[in-house]
Formats: sequence, C-alpha cells, structure tokens
Amino acid sequence: MTGCVVAPAEPYAYGNPAAVVVSAEAPPPLRYEPVPVAVAPIATQVWIGGFWDWSGGRYVWREGRWAAPPHHGDRWVPREWVRGPHGWQARGGHWERR
Repeated sequence: MTGCVVAPAEPYAYGNPAAVVVSAEAPPPLRYEPVPVAVAPIATQVWIGGFWDWSGGRYVWREGRWAAPPHHGDRWVPREWVRGPHGWQARGGHWERR
C-alpha cells in the first residue's frame, strides 16, 4: 500500500470539486500530446488535453479528446496535480461556467 486515499472522481466532471484523489507519489511528467490540427468533429467541441489519472493504485495516462461544453461559453479547467500536506492531490478536470 502506498498510503493513498482514493475517492470516486470523474475525469470529465462538470463542477465536481468534491471529488478527491490523493497520492503519496508525484505524478509522472505530462506526456507531449499535440493538439490535432484538424477541425473539431462538431463545431462546438474543444480539445481537452490528456492527463495523468489515478486508478487501481497507480497513475494512468488518459489521452486527450474532443468534447462539447455542457453550456455555451463554458471553459475547460485542465487537471493538475498539486502537492499538499497529505500528498499529491488532483485538481481540475471539469467544466467551469463563465
């Protein structure tokens, strides 16, 4: 056991600040993932870059994807890992109303 506390988290959650993922280990460096040069499959979609998620007691890379905001004008807040007093905590990875 690596001393991790994992609560349910939705990687593409909308306004889910209560989801908490904490790891004793630092996440790996972000992978280089080029933004597609093609036009979005649907005009309202935006590119959401990949991120390190926590699953099954380890970091797992989630590839980027196209997604449509739930409401017009919403913006994507990318996931980031921040070191806190109890380890590394995931923040973001949700849509934010403007």
